Amino acid sequence: MARKQFSLNTEPHVAEIGDVELRFRAEIFGDEFLDAYEKLREVQKTLGADVATTEPAHIRQVTAAMRQFITDLLLPESVSVFEDMRLPDRILVALLEFLMEVYGSGNSERPTGSSSASAPRPRRAGTSSTRT
Repeated sequence: MARKQFSLNTEPHVAEIGDVELRFRAEIFGDEFLDAYEKLREVQKTLGADVATTEPAHIRQVTAAMRQFITDLLLPESVSVFEDMRLPDRILVALLEFLMEVYGSGNSERPTGSSSASAPRPRRAGTSSTRT
């Protein structure tokens, strides 16, 4: 009989920004993550390929969508802290990348993709591929 044990994350994910800790949900259902991600992607599409010609109002919409995506994944006690923070875009983007890694297996184009940890490991030169 085959047996496999699975563990659920129980500790919140934490992002430190200066002396502030933002705490994110330990686990999230795939559909919740995809719903939040889809809202963000729809707004991002308004930018198109040429950011230089994008209207300032569109950029504000994307920034608001990024903030909403982050807010949707925060624990309740961190929501008001985050809402009161003014952050540069580079920090918002870094938070998005962090959340993609935490909830989306590190693949920002396909957030439910397989984990890079499951990829085969390359062999080192001079090592045998068989075990004795």
